[in-house]
Amino acid sequence: MSALRLYYFASYGGLGAVLPLLALAMEARGFRPSQYAWLLALLPLSRLFAPPLWGALADRRLGTSRLIQVNTALAACAMLLLAFARSFGLTVLGFVIWALMSSSLVPLSDAGAYRMLGPNREQFARVRVFGSLGFLLTALALGVFGVDRELRIPFVVAACGYLAASFASRRLIDGVPTARAPLWPALRELARRPDMAWLWLGAGFHYAGHGVFDHYFGPHARTIPGVSASLVSGAWAIGVGCEVVALWFVPRVLGRRWLLPATAGVAAVRWLAIASAATPFAVLAQQPLHAITFAVWYAVFVHENQRHADPSMRATVQGMASASMGFGTISATLLGGPVLEHFGGRVLFRCAAGAAVLAGVCYLLRLRSADNTLAVASPEP
Repeated sequence: MSALRLYYFASYGGLGAVLPLLALAMEARGFRPSQYAWLLALLPLSRLFAPPLWGALADRRLGTSRLIQVNTALAACAMLLLAFARSFGLTVLGFVIWALMSSSLVPLSDAGAYRMLGPNREQFARVRVFGSLGFLLTALALGVFGVDRELRIPFVVAACGYLAASFASRRLIDGVPTARAPLWPALRELARRPDMAWLWLGAGFHYAGHGVFDHYFGPHARTIPGVSASLVSGAWAIGVGCEVVALWFVPRVLGRRWLLPATAGVAAVRWLAIASAATPFAVLAQQPLHAITFAVWYAVFVHENQRHADPSMRATVQGMASASMGFGTISATLLGGPVLEHFGGRVLFRCAAGAAVLAGVCYLLRLRSADNTLAVASPEP
């Protein structure tokens, strides 16, 4: 289990170096929001289509750990390419490689964690918390020490993180079950369940809001007087620091029916707070809500997917879950750039709040569908 914790720490450490400053890095290279929106869209686009295929490849062919090792190393190469790319073509190539490789890392590592934890899978969040720690440390370090004017240092740090994670993944135990359910028929049957359909649709809306934050929080915050790139990294560090605390305690509340609707409600409040922020303090003050809108939400979302997954298809089911998140993120990315450019960040984050409300509606309908299923299954008194 120590190898898995180290993998989470290093890979998310690499992500923490680059994700908070990704849009700002594109602006530093001369891209307008409506232009780099198409580059940023490569990430959720790959997460929309690729994760189920990566999951099936891991479940049926290569195994989880081998695929993680190769794809993480290729993600490191993509970061180095983005660090030193001087032309539009090389920048696009770096994004394409990173998008395809990174789309596999989260669902494969999460599914692998559930396999390794076995009967202790409720403790997943306490393993995943090491990823948040890695993200926190790199985001905080860049916020404290600053970055170069062209924002190339974050990509170099990210490459180092991914490379360390690739080495750590060599020690992962590749537990592919011998008893295998028919993959695609079983997946189709799962997708036809109303509770799973509402779960995945709700994730799409929820992550549309988080997609706005992930990609456009930096450019929006920089329009507020007194907010620098270092403060943006510091804001991310505050949020992820609270995420670490939440992930450690969330196993105590897994299974509570109201958790997903509650996280959606808090997300709506958070995005409206960002929309109305007018000072550096206001930008920082809403960041602790990240503990609920991401950490609690994600732990519950992974748990709900994995508790319905056959042990022989955990990576594939988690790939479908990741695809539902990718659907929301790509919608936010492609629409968010033009909205930010023409209407400003305040309007964009109000739209994110609306997406969070729709996510809450989906989660409430999921509870209702689950209640109806139980009612039909229960015998008449």
